[in-house]
Amino acid sequence: MKSLKLLRNLSMRQLRIFLSAARHASFSKAATELNLTAPAVSMQIKELEGDLGVALFSRVGRRVELTTAGEYFLVYVKRVALNLREAEVMLSKLRGTQGGTLKIGLVSTAKYFVPQLLSRFREEHFGLQIKIEVRNRDQMIEMLRDGDIDIAIMGRTPADLDTRIEAFAPHPHAFIASPDHPLSKEQSISASALNQVELISREEGSGTRLIMERFLQERGLTPPVSMEMSSTESIKQAVMANLGISFVSLHTVGLEKTYGKIAILDIDDTPISRTWHVVALNRGNPSPAAEAFRYFVLEHGAAIIEDLYPNLLMRRSANR
Repeated sequence: MKSLKLLRNLSMRQLRIFLSAARHASFSKAATELNLTAPAVSMQIKELEGDLGVALFSRVGRRVELTTAGEYFLVYVKRVALNLREAEVMLSKLRGTQGGTLKIGLVSTAKYFVPQLLSRFREEHFGLQIKIEVRNRDQMIEMLRDGDIDIAIMGRTPADLDTRIEAFAPHPHAFIASPDHPLSKEQSISASALNQVELISREEGSGTRLIMERFLQERGLTPPVSMEMSSTESIKQAVMANLGISFVSLHTVGLEKTYGKIAILDIDDTPISRTWHVVALNRGNPSPAAEAFRYFVLEHGAAIIEDLYPNLLMRRSANR
């Protein structure tokens, strides 16, 4: 009976803070996500641990790690969050799409065109509340698995998750450089030339990095990676400063190419053509808002992207 009393003391606020801290392995990052102060997050976790009678986190410098008890507790808290999300979906169905909430997850390269999709979508669904989460591919898959988002826009899709995956537009990738870089003046560049340059790479877990690594491995290439960055914007700034070349989604460099700030290198077998997908968990009760957005993306997504990037015509493609 004592344990039931302790559980009744728990608040949804504490559980949200616990989930965020566990996801980020950081109280300060959880505070940023939830618009709280780090001391407030720490205090809530301390109260939660006091109510439960166990330590949920161990402190390691500025980071925190889940204890064994914390790992077990996380499993059950995720179940609670998922059940509440399903309840929200059901209530959204009763209200209809105009009064619902749509949670969309984007890999970082999709943020360059999704706002245009949403602008058009909201013309028909103006009363809909939309929440956007931008993460790398691995983080996006985790959010889908946990039910933190309704739908995801991504390139390389999850293989070990029961999802509905639908392609809606081509997604070209290529190597880029400063217009002042020697390779930017050449044509029909052999891929082996990459061994002689410094690469600026995305972080582990990025879909763009996975495509680049596969391209290099298939050709036995091992160019030195001089920098690793988790932001495409930072990579573009480094490339424009002529600190090296990089491999990016061409949908991230439309403006820079138009104004001559970045050159797309004419390397053999590039651009590499991949595909944009809309992805959702395979469950029987998707919200009306998620379904409406999915249909909109499938019907209009490719045309909107083509209108946004008229100058990114592919010279060659490597479809593998």
